[in-house]
Amino acid sequence: MDPQGHGELYYDTGQSHITGLALDSQGRLLAGTEPNGILYRISAKDKAFVLYDANLPEIRAIVPMPDGTVYAAALGGSIARREQAAAQAAQAMSAGGGAPSVSATVTVDAQAGPGGDIKPPEPKQQPAAPVAAAPTPQVSTQFTPVVDLSGVEKSAVYRINPDNTVETLWSSKDENAYDLLALQHQLLFSTDDNGRIYGLAPDRRVTLVAQTGDAETTRLLPAQHSVLAATGNLGRIYRLGETPGSAGYYQAPVHDTGTASRWGSLRWRADLPAGCTLDFRTRSGNSAKPDRTWSDWSEPLTEPSGSRIASPNARYIQWKAEMTGAAGTTPLLTSVSLAYLPQNSPPVIHSINVTSQTAAAAQAAKPAAPASSSAAYTVTVTDTGDVTTSAAGAGTPTQTLPRAASQQITVAWQADDPDGDRLVYSLYFRSEDQMRWMLLKGDTHDSSVTFDGDILADGKYYFRVVASDRDANPPPTAREAQMVSAPVMIDNTPPVVTIASVRRTGASAHIEFEAADAASPLHRCEYSLDAASWVPVAAADGVIDELREKFVLDLTGLAEGEHLLVIRAADSANNIGLAKTVLK
Repeated sequence: MDPQGHGELYYDTGQSHITGLALDSQGRLLAGTEPNGILYRISAKDKAFVLYDANLPEIRAIVPMPDGTVYAAALGGSIARREQAAAQAAQAMSAGGGAPSVSATVTVDAQAGPGGDIKPPEPKQQPAAPVAAAPTPQVSTQFTPVVDLSGVEKSAVYRINPDNTVETLWSSKDENAYDLLALQHQLLFSTDDNGRIYGLAPDRRVTLVAQTGDAETTRLLPAQHSVLAATGNLGRIYRLGETPGSAGYYQAPVHDTGTASRWGSLRWRADLPAGCTLDFRTRSGNSAKPDRTWSDWSEPLTEPSGSRIASPNARYIQWKAEMTGAAGTTPLLTSVSLAYLPQNSPPVIHSINVTSQTAAAAQAAKPAAPASSSAAYTVTVTDTGDVTTSAAGAGTPTQTLPRAASQQITVAWQADDPDGDRLVYSLYFRSEDQMRWMLLKGDTHDSSVTFDGDILADGKYYFRVVASDRDANPPPTAREAQMVSAPVMIDNTPPVVTIASVRRTGASAHIEFEAADAASPLHRCEYSLDAASWVPVAAADGVIDELREKFVLDLTGLAEGEHLLVIRAADSANNIGLAKTVLK
């Protein structure tokens, strides 16, 4: 653009936007672009060289130095905006359905007022041409979220050296760098995190120079003996002097301890030149943001090796460092630590589950043990009719089958601790007619206990689990929780089946019998004739649900000769009682 206002196309980058312009020490034009994040050096009309192709989409600020070095800030927040705009446009197209639009034209005639000021009159709205009534628009309630870029680099500050090599001086996944300003001893850059302004020293050490508290600091401009900083939301202009002030403070972010906590001591390390002072204050509260419900700032804490925090116990805490300088010097704060002890939360027991199985099933997953010699003797019969036994006995040798495996009862529970403490458990039991809990197993870190069901007599029992975090906390602050199971029926005794009468008439038989259990209601009754499959038998009253039930069984179509009838009944614990009779 010449002084007369005549312009021409100088260079077409092919990018969507030119986001920054600057002239280097040789008068060449530097241009930053978006969306490919390319920095061009344009030396003449239609002649350019790509100085740097960043991995972020937008070159936001460019600062050329007299020695040929170029500093550039790149950011990536526009990715989310583009993705959201594209999604919203696609959504609008699908929801709009190509409905005709209605437009109104507004014309404004500019008029010169007193002093040559241009003052527009009140706008005049021209009526639009008549159009057909449009259908009622359909409002879409679909929400298109901003693309989540957490964990992705959002911004960086680069140094392009005179030999075109590039160094990344600073990068962030949380902040966007908006502007750069080169000073004599450091490079300033501003971000969108509380409107912060950082200083980047030649040794790459980054220092927080100022925090405006606004949404973003968008521009940094040099002024006489100061720096001007412009912010957005709210729009303000700040002035930063070149020399340190006589006093200042730094207010740390609010720290969330997760629960009500007891405060310990505040310690810090600092370099205090002669005449400088450094004091700390703390405040606490139970709301996430400091408000009038928080405590007042405490009295100054002055002992670097450990000053006891006087703020009330709470969930949130914040500290503030107050500094004063002298004779052009300023304190240098290097580290701060704040000790606290969170309130110990009690364990939580979620469930208790009581199951039973045979001992054989419980041992099924274990390796087989050597054959046991506990049997009294064994019997072997050969095809010659000879009988041999492993032990001598009086009378005719017989083979005794082993008794069914005993029941194993497993009590298992689910529990955890909000603080992640290791838990220790104790398991108690009592019968329904007892008041006192009896310890079954204590001081275990396992979440289940398995025991032989024979150690408990028939009846209803309750189990109680007590969880404690005493392994991780001193006795005065240890917490525990407990849960009691639903009543559990223990029944180790099978029902008794008694055959009352048997009447055989030719091919028919009439049998009356009774089944009774001492602990739990009966559940099932079946018969087997001559070792055939089991056949269910109904109770005389139609439903098998009592401790004692009567049964009537009528058999027909019996062949001549003897028949073996076996009857079995099962209770609710699946104990089985048997009885047999020979039909003659």
